[in-house]
Amino acid sequence: MELKGRTAVVTGAGAGIGRAIARALAGAGCNVGAADIEEDAARRVVDELAGTGIVARAYRVDVTLEAEVVALADRTWRDFGSVEILVNNAGVLPRPGPLLGSSQTDYEWVFAVNVGGMLNGMRVFGNRFADSASRCWIVNTGSEQCLGVPIPNGGLYTASKHALLGLTDVLRRELPPNVGISILCPGFVETTLWRSAERRPGQFGGPGQTDPAGATLMKLGMPADEVAECVLKGLRDETFYMLSHPHVVDLARERWNEVEVAFKAQAPRREGDTRYAMPNVLERLSQAASARRG
Repeated sequence: MELKGRTAVVTGAGAGIGRAIARALAGAGCNVGAADIEEDAARRVVDELAGTGIVARAYRVDVTLEAEVVALADRTWRDFGSVEILVNNAGVLPRPGPLLGSSQTDYEWVFAVNVGGMLNGMRVFGNRFADSASRCWIVNTGSEQCLGVPIPNGGLYTASKHALLGLTDVLRRELPPNVGISILCPGFVETTLWRSAERRPGQFGGPGQTDPAGATLMKLGMPADEVAECVLKGLRDETFYMLSHPHVVDLARERWNEVEVAFKAQAPRREGDTRYAMPNVLERLSQAASARRG
């Protein structure tokens, strides 16, 4: 995909990976709509892009509210004339703790942002992309957790990222040919994600305490600019998986090896075992319907 001259909207653009992606896209010649629940943070990113030769605008959006995502799309299409790239990046991380000790409010907040917010972006921008004659792309920011890397004391976050991979993988099979989609699966990154609870909206219990150790921990992660370069490469190469941390392949392989061993022990391959595969079931239904009509 050619990036120069395109317009990209980046949610969660006020800090961390979102800010780095906005900067990288601007460097590649994209106009940028920087959106964040903290508009001042988005404006600071836009100020950083001044003088780069591209057009940048800041927007406030709460991605959990579909109406605000619709308004974001309306404003960006009005301001830029068209949008070809959505970087669906807004995400939250609750305070670490055992899954059995998590609250209903924690669950609702994490899934509202990390799954519902992503789905809002995919639906609102994806439908407009589908109606466009242009080559368009959606990038969903996932995590190494998408690939089978569970984090003890991070169960809700892990589950939300598993769900996001499922949504993204289905959508890539449903989108029209002019629209592509990718899932970004970074490992540990230097971001302010640990501060998520400070920005929790009132409908999800309001601001909460953060773990001060998170600041020290996050400083040891990969620089967000390196992850952003992986996004640029993935967009240019039009890849579904955008990967940044090489060691994660071992963790994904560990998950698959366990699954393969379980299949060999419990459901080994045998002749005719594809009878219940969904494509074959649908084909039999189609043949039966044709026979009835004939």
